[in-house]
Amino acid sequence: MLSPMGINSTRLWQLLYAGGLLLLFAALISCTPLVPITGTEVTTTPPPSDQGTLPVTVLDESGNPLEQGVVVRVSNSAQVDDFDNNGLRIASCDQNTQAIAAWASGYEVALRKCNEPNIQLIRLNGHDNVYYSWTSAVGNCINCHAGQVGSTYDELNEWLKSGHARVFDQRYFETMYRGTSLNGGSSPLTQWTLLGGDLTRIPPVVSDGYRGPGFKLDFPEQPGNCAYCHAPAAITPSQVNVDLSTLFPKPGDVRGEGVTCDVCHKVLDVALDSNGFPFVDRPGILSYRFLRPDSGGFTIGPFSNILTRNANAPNDHRLTCSPVFSRSEFCAACHYGKFGNMVIYNSYGEWKQSSFGDNPNEPDYKTCQDCHMSHMKAGEENPPSSRRQACAESDPDFQNFDHNLMSFGMDEGSGKEIPLMIKDAAKVNVKFRYEPDKKNSLNVIVRVRNTKAGHKFPTDSPLRHLILVVDAQDQLGTSLLQVDGERIPNWGGAGKPFMDSLGIRNYGGLPGKIFANLLVEEDTNISPTAAYWNETKYAWVNGEANSDTRLVPGKEDRSDYAFTAPNAGEIRVTVTLVYRFAFFDLIAQKEWWNRSDIIVTSVECKGPPTEPDKIVCKAIE
Repeated sequence: MLSPMGINSTRLWQLLYAGGLLLLFAALISCTPLVPITGTEVTTTPPPSDQGTLPVTVLDESGNPLEQGVVVRVSNSAQVDDFDNNGLRIASCDQNTQAIAAWASGYEVALRKCNEPNIQLIRLNGHDNVYYSWTSAVGNCINCHAGQVGSTYDELNEWLKSGHARVFDQRYFETMYRGTSLNGGSSPLTQWTLLGGDLTRIPPVVSDGYRGPGFKLDFPEQPGNCAYCHAPAAITPSQVNVDLSTLFPKPGDVRGEGVTCDVCHKVLDVALDSNGFPFVDRPGILSYRFLRPDSGGFTIGPFSNILTRNANAPNDHRLTCSPVFSRSEFCAACHYGKFGNMVIYNSYGEWKQSSFGDNPNEPDYKTCQDCHMSHMKAGEENPPSSRRQACAESDPDFQNFDHNLMSFGMDEGSGKEIPLMIKDAAKVNVKFRYEPDKKNSLNVIVRVRNTKAGHKFPTDSPLRHLILVVDAQDQLGTSLLQVDGERIPNWGGAGKPFMDSLGIRNYGGLPGKIFANLLVEEDTNISPTAAYWNETKYAWVNGEANSDTRLVPGKEDRSDYAFTAPNAGEIRVTVTLVYRFAFFDLIAQKEWWNRSDIIVTSVECKGPPTEPDKIVCKAIE
């Protein structure tokens, strides 16, 4: 049992992650190089390798030639070369619209005019100023990264749509931290009792006025360490836990920008344990190795070929490159979280175990950035991973990093803005079998496969889950009697019909199942729980299987449902896979009315039930 007085020592690393936040990783990349160009289209077709005729010489601080690890680029073009063939060469460089940039490990990026073939690098200052004041995205980054270099490069506005930027705007995080609803109602403080000599939580009384759990309800005297991921700019130089109560409503300074640009663009590397995962006592930005300047602008990025500052002002907005910007380790800091003995957030670990992340030499290897910032298509042939690495002679198609992260956009079906990467991330296949000797039953065999996500689907916050709904009707629209197969449990939605009109359906009791990471609180036996800052465990364990039933990449789930076949006419069976951001009752308690369900995919089948081979299934667009 855990005493609330001991939470600082026993739960230093525990983080409150709001279920509505779609944090997929912490890489806000591409605030990189160098000169404003207008009216110039950036080509993405790479020229033949090493066909350049113009030599470039890169020197160290002492004027000696640098060779190993050097990369040169021509701005606003696909031209790039490293020292793979004993020389650095470019094909051309327009004196009026382009410049040459060079970088080597341990050095700053240097920028020179086209007619200056020698480029001298400055060694990187390894001093990190812990008293550095974070720069505001909307007050600073907006000046160069809001579409000024062509509409294709619009990092600031892309970021503003992401979960990283919406930590305070959407207020889901606030309501989970404070134990309130969006309309301000609050649940009572947690009550404790002595049980066996330990302080134990008393289950809350759930009534019409109950507004769900909250970290500050359970531990009012503790700040928690949520800020290390959700509000990193609020962390003080001492790196101690920050009580976020004073930051609600959203502060108007950089602290209110959530995972703001400057925090990620000061990261030089990530500290990982010997097991390849973040240290459990270094959550969020505590795992980052920062390089913050004492004075002047300084940025770390992936060495893009797009220039955003003046070639004649090399000390304005200095920068360097870090290979971590194209590695999933960057994301691990906030997308792996172990609370007590339970791993709660593990999209990084799930990725490592999948075919996407198990071997960089395999053709299906993809990093978090490949999917969430370059939006590589599942099933398409990948360029070699070496061509997608930051700070290398990489494919120019991977120089434009999308800071939207989840492709937020308008859903044609609902007319609402949703993370479009959720759509069609899984596929549903439906088959039928007629068994007249078994109560004249029609068996519906449903197979669901995670086809696009390189981690479990859904991932991270256990609030997120998928609901599979099987709707079988006769030709008059009357539901067929279910005689076998699973039914959706009541926590899939029951007793609140008004929520149907909000796009949050009451699915409890219908034929189907839920794919979720279902956990239970050890002290109170509450399940499904949303209070992951308390001790939790799997709701059930059966051998190697447990209550984490989410869709594993590439693996198929099969479930069977039997219905009494009608005496005449055709049947219509609709199988729908629904993505839900949080548990039904929690949505009602927190009044998250705009967290509508998302239809991942839906299949409609029609035909004669006694002739299953003639039943035709089509995807519903």
